[in-house]
Formats: sequence, structure tokens, C-alpha cells
Amino acid sequence: MIGDLQRRNIDAAFNTLDVTGDDHIDQDDFRVRADRLRTLRPDMDDRLANDLQKTFDAWWEVIRRAADSDGDGRVTREEFAAAIDAGLEENPAYIDQMERVAQVIAEAADLDGDGMLDRSELNLIYKAFDVDVAFSEETFRRLDRDGDGLFSTTEWAQTVRDMFSSTDRATAAAVAFGPVP
Repeated sequence: MIGDLQRRNIDAAFNTLDVTGDDHIDQDDFRVRADRLRTLRPDMDDRLANDLQKTFDAWWEVIRRAADSDGDGRVTREEFAAAIDAGLEENPAYIDQMERVAQVIAEAADLDGDGMLDRSELNLIYKAFDVDVAFSEETFRRLDRDGDGLFSTTEWAQTVRDMFSSTDRATAAAVAFGPVP
């Protein structure tokens, strides 16, 4: 059963994926997000650009197969939430795919390729998903536990996993989409 924090994060994630705001997501929404990540980093090499597109296409397929209950090629908010809930309970690979997407997103934002993200690189992720960059401040503070101005791409991937699976309000995932009510 999805808790309040998870539901809030699932709704916010759905909103970021629903590029057109038409209350459903489809393959085009995922392609727009992948394209947006590419344009935020004009020097992206072909290998990473291809990996980004393939990963987003694979993510869409996982979501479509798990959530498109009526087979119309679109996923509603309710279908999305139900699929995540079922995936958390029955299919860990469903959440693993989201973590893989997060890893590729972090790699795309990691401008210097050091496996670490700084504040400006985290802001690139927020901009690519049209999420208010102001929300990144507290997320960054919680991720940068040692205060060195960096956190690993692996920590970012875990944060994305936590957005869907954790009910702990002390995690970075709890504030990734804004203050916790």
C-alpha cells in the first residue's frame, strides 16, 4: 500500500512526465524528456545520447506494459500509481528500471564525467524535467551529507528509487518535489 509521501511523489513524478499536461503519459512524453536532457548538454557524445534515448524508451515500455490496463497506448495518473504500487509489491524489476533511468539522467547531467553531481548539475536535472529548481536546494543539502558540495550519481539513483519506495520524510527523496507538508 502506498503511503502519503509516496503518493505525493508519484503524483509529482507523473506531472513531470506528462509534458503536455493532458493527464496521461505516452511514448512521446518520454521522448520529449530525453530530448530535453540532450539539449541541456549540447556537447553530449553519441554514445550517451543513444543510451539516454534507449533507456527512456525502455522505461516507457516497462510502464506501458505494467500500467496501460486498457491498451490504448496511454497511461493515466491512476494507472501509473497502481502500477507503481503493484511494482513495489510484486515486481522489483519495475522499480529497478526507474533506478536505471535515474543513473543515465545523472550521467547526462554529470558534465565533467567524475561520477559526482554538484549543485549546478542537479539543477540541470530539475530544468530538464521542468521542476522548480528552488526544490533542488533542500534535496542537494540532504544528498551532500559530508558538505563537500558533491554527491555521487549512485546516490541520485537511490534517491529516485526512494521517491517511489520510501516513506521516510528525512530522505532527500522526500523533498525532491518540494517541502514535505
